Amino acid sequence: MSWVTKRTRFQKNILGLPEYLRKSLRKHQEAGSLPTLKGFFPDELPKSQRKTDVEAGIMQGDLAYITTGRHKGKIVEVLAYNSLTDTVMLSGISSKKILPKMYWPEGHESYVYDFPDFVPRKDVRLAGKERDERGNISYVVAEDVELRDEYYDDRFKKFIPRRFAKYHDNIEFPWPEPAEIHEGALSTPEHVVMERTFEFQSIAKSGIPKAALDKLRNPFSKYKKRLLSAYQVAKLKGPEMPLTKEQKIWLARSEKRKIENKPKYYPLSEEVQEFIGAKMAQHLNKIESPELRLHLEGLSKRRNPDFEKTLQIIEETRTAEEEQQQQQQQPEQQEEEEPLKSEGAAKDSA
Repeated sequence: MSWVTKRTRFQKNILGLPEYLRKSLRKHQEAGSLPTLKGFFPDELPKSQRKTDVEAGIMQGDLAYITTGRHKGKIVEVLAYNSLTDTVMLSGISSKKILPKMYWPEGHESYVYDFPDFVPRKDVRLAGKERDERGNISYVVAEDVELRDEYYDDRFKKFIPRRFAKYHDNIEFPWPEPAEIHEGALSTPEHVVMERTFEFQSIAKSGIPKAALDKLRNPFSKYKKRLLSAYQVAKLKGPEMPLTKEQKIWLARSEKRKIENKPKYYPLSEEVQEFIGAKMAQHLNKIESPELRLHLEGLSKRRNPDFEKTLQIIEETRTAEEEQQQQQQQPEQQEEEEPLKSEGAAKDSA
């Protein structure tokens, strides 16, 4: 089994090239194609400009009015919408092309094959069929389509907007019936798909065996490694930029401000502690459930980081005040010792 799911890096993407280079490459590609197929297939659009059939407002089964070309004025059915080229294929709008025998589809017995033409989306208008009271059929052609008011369509199994003729809110174009899906030999019935055959029994333990994980995931993925290379660390961690003088001054001031504005907490007085203890004892005496008492006892033994942090700040505040008092007492002691020293010096001199 190969873990390479996309090989687009080995392909030449011409959508990112300038227009003149795309034309040159297109001519080079068409040099080996049949003369009748040269210039027949339109260029693909960039991914940012592509639309789905719902976003384009036209899909298989709609009626379209042709505005230009030799089929101008015809109202025909839409066979398909191509989002890669923003074109539509219409019933009865085709060209005869010569096709080698190796490319004949099943059941075809001629070298001439009718290819449906790729009609640009801007060259067709959405049309609708209307029947009056007498049974006469008339057609309504919208110059432009406005999409709004999303609703859930059970036929498409998704939310889609409603289609209205622009500037005519009373004219709505219903979406056509989706194409019938023919079941093949490998198709799975809907009721079998919707049947749930597995469910998790626990969110703590995975229901998938460990031996099966390597078959479900890529065992060689670089994201499963617990160690990072030096190159990956360098990409994750940006370079440290040198600080300017202004930044250094600002950091020094902010550190000084943090020290000055450091919170100071003091222990509670004995009266407050006695009051809190009495209230807690009064509340505990009301509890009759032994399970709740056991639970509260277990909670009291648990560590509380916030409470420990508060006690640490109280201890730091007490230590800082003691150091400050010692610093204030040292000058007073020095002032008291200086007169004694001067008296002793005078006695010695006498």
